[in-house]
Amino acid sequence: LFVFSSQVLSQSYWQQEVNYEISVRLDDERHMLHAFETFEYINHSPDTLDELYIHLWPNAYKNEKSALAQQMLEDGDEGLLNVSNEDCGFIDSLAFQINGTKVNYKIFNGHQDIVVLALVKPLLPGESIQVATPFRVKVPSGSISRLGHIGQSYQITQWYPKPAVYDKNGWNPMPYLNQGEFYSEFGSFDVSITIPENYVLGSTGDLQNASEIKFMNDLAQKTGADLNSLVAKSNKGRVNTPFPPSSDKYKTIRYTQDRVHDFAWFADKRYAVLKGTVELPGTRKLVDTWALFVPQNANYWQHAIEYLNDGTYYYSLWNGNYPYSHVTAVDGTISAGGGMEYPNVTVIGNSSSKEELEIV
Repeated sequence: LFVFSSQVLSQSYWQQEVNYEISVRLDDERHMLHAFETFEYINHSPDTLDELYIHLWPNAYKNEKSALAQQMLEDGDEGLLNVSNEDCGFIDSLAFQINGTKVNYKIFNGHQDIVVLALVKPLLPGESIQVATPFRVKVPSGSISRLGHIGQSYQITQWYPKPAVYDKNGWNPMPYLNQGEFYSEFGSFDVSITIPENYVLGSTGDLQNASEIKFMNDLAQKTGADLNSLVAKSNKGRVNTPFPPSSDKYKTIRYTQDRVHDFAWFADKRYAVLKGTVELPGTRKLVDTWALFVPQNANYWQHAIEYLNDGTYYYSLWNGNYPYSHVTAVDGTISAGGGMEYPNVTVIGNSSSKEELEIV
């Protein structure tokens, strides 16, 4: 009876799958992303689907009409009521195709950050479709929420067109809000990021470029050698580290990752880098740990690898072994909480002590 019940339960559970390929280029003068996305949407549900709901969450930063703006206003924050063109954000230049055929879309229920695509033909259980679109994102001010920039320091999160979850309750279209986590479908990501070559990136996914792997390892070696000096300078006072000029040469960095529900990346030309490894308690697998921080915060981040190793080890000991190849923490400006986690990478807002950084 137990075996029979287990089989019935396992057969009744299903989960949709979305597999992405995205290429994106950063214009760090205009704070724009120029991108193209293709994703495979696999219908593992027992239902036939006639439409597809897509989150366009950068439009949450567009004006005072978004659900985010209304939520902020209820919390006493008028930041999006009279947002300037310089500080606002949006996503545009969309031209959706399904299996090569152009399709129209419409705004869902007055939410400018959710659209509905009418499928060319019904998507039967077990079938899949290919959805493609160019898109452009104006990166908003990092003082508003999780997606943003402060100067030429970028936190690129919830930035691409993403299908809403379809589960046993049907579609779950949700506007972007400051509070709460993000309910998204799992799948794979293959993302190529083109950026001036002196930027340092922390990202979801395994790095695929031998040249960039060497670049990061060399930075880690240099930071390790200079760490005492960096700490001594930061102990004298937190003088803002200036941005160097952007290189006029570009590099394209590729990351891939399976079995995750999101992809985020963080870029800053000023980052110092520390690298470590931790052995998982169950599998004895070695996982790389990375800390990317602005030199002015070196006194807080000098022991970051110790914190990352401890966190990964004890998480694995108590909850099951960490399934990915690296854990990364980045020093960033984030207004929506002191820290925000994404697959492989966590962005940590300005910390006021080493102890606070370790707890986050």
